[in-house]
Amino acid sequence: MLKTKQKICYFTLLLIFLTITNVFGQGDKKVFIMVHFEAGRDTTHPLINEIVSDELGYPPDSLTTNNLIFQRVLWPSVVDMVQIADSFNIKLTLALQSQMAEYILRDTNKINTFNSWVQNGHELAMHHHGVNHVDWGGYTNRFQGVQYSDDYMWLDQFQNSGLYRGNMQQSFNYLQQLATEINDSIVTGCITDTQIDKPSEIIYLTKGGEEQADLIASPDTVLIPNNPLCFLSHFQVVSVFKDSNKKIIEDDNINHQKAEEALGYVMSKINQIDDDEIMGIVFHAFDYYRFPDIYRDLFSFFNQNQVYNKSIKRLMDNSITDISNNSKVASKFFLMQNYPNPFNPNTTINFSIPHEGIYSLKIYNSLGEEVETLISQEISRGNHSIKFNAKNLSSGLYIYRLAGNGINISKKMILLR
Repeated sequence: MLKTKQKICYFTLLLIFLTITNVFGQGDKKVFIMVHFEAGRDTTHPLINEIVSDELGYPPDSLTTNNLIFQRVLWPSVVDMVQIADSFNIKLTLALQSQMAEYILRDTNKINTFNSWVQNGHELAMHHHGVNHVDWGGYTNRFQGVQYSDDYMWLDQFQNSGLYRGNMQQSFNYLQQLATEINDSIVTGCITDTQIDKPSEIIYLTKGGEEQADLIASPDTVLIPNNPLCFLSHFQVVSVFKDSNKKIIEDDNINHQKAEEALGYVMSKINQIDDDEIMGIVFHAFDYYRFPDIYRDLFSFFNQNQVYNKSIKRLMDNSITDISNNSKVASKFFLMQNYPNPFNPNTTINFSIPHEGIYSLKIYNSLGEEVETLISQEISRGNHSIKFNAKNLSSGLYIYRLAGNGINISKKMILLR
């Protein structure tokens, strides 16, 4: 590990500079911080094996047996990470691979600990790697009878790896069980092999990596294939980097320096978030294990600059409400929102239209089937509120769509019974 004197100078100077240039008072900025929990089964990953070896005193023969050693080793640093985040009033989106959920479920005390985190504003989310990732967690919907065009690339590896544990429903069951234990729901994830492996419950997906352009962006809405999804980009502030040959850099000094540079970039951009944009940051739980000072500096920076970040679920629930208070963005988004969301069974849909005309407001299920028409008539310019009662509908994801006079915009809402 690095000596203390090597860790201080750069960030001390940067924090002083940002303070002098008056970056304070940024509480209205929309920011999320997501933490990825890896499965820890990639025995070729030198840093995963190093972490386990440091704890056990010897390198494990294999992590492929899913003995949850990696999760046990990381847990104390995860507890420390959340405690430090709480001390700076930072809210984390904790994206668990099913292995970490399985590990937590084995201990009532750990379940209670995670419950306290969620009650304090952190979020339980999902992280998943498909078979095309080096740290595949053992779950996939491939090879279940449906043919995919690139199956041939992974079939031999899949059949001979010994890593397979089940399909995505079996994977999601661990997270769903944990969510049930803490009276929560899971709607956010970072998932590779998205079109094949994404559980239907996930409606907020994150994407991105080391490209600086991923730090600040407007959310994108897409259909995969029929379910509406909201994609949020994020930038990695990590302590694991690769060289020009795509080989993992194992030198701690180099990794720490690069993480400092990434963190400095985040700090320098805090004033450049537009009203309709979100700053997204991601790192791994084992990054915090290796270099906790990097992420403590991140938490401290946001706290000192009064940047009140939220979990992704809470951020997206509130984002349209926040947008409605800004006249410039209002004209772009037409101020459509519903509250509460999730709801059971009543919610109110609020919208604003710039021109008088004939409009329709309809509700659709996740298959794109219309289930109710709330409005189909001429409406005046201005703000409108429509109450919706879903007493005859089952739990799930629904879409409400406003159309007419050049407007065609859809939003999602969740009915939870």
